[in-house]
Amino acid sequence: MFHGYWWLIARRFSPFDAVLLPANGAVVDAPHLQPPSPLPAAMDPRQAAAVAEILDARYAVPMHYEAEQPDKIAGYVEVADPADEFRRHAGQRAHVLAVGEWLDLGA
Repeated sequence: MFHGYWWLIARRFSPFDAVLLPANGAVVDAPHLQPPSPLPAAMDPRQAAAVAEILDARYAVPMHYEAEQPDKIAGYVEVADPADEFRRHAGQRAHVLAVGEWLDLGA
């Protein structure tokens, strides 16, 4: 989640070589959790990009999303295109990796 501790983390540990940040902005409407919340359960791409900037990350990798999820739980709704939106907001920091792809920190 986006929270006020990002600046504290940055002050203590930044700059970061790489950060992996949830970027799907999922809203979860589970039948057993009532009333439903309209708020994202994870950061959306814009928030994730802001965190990458706060942490002064050289590389920012979005995670916790998947373009196609045939077994996705009903009521679990992500932003339309998290990877593309993350690229737009994170700029040159953004490194969207394919499944199984490695990030070479030496490059």
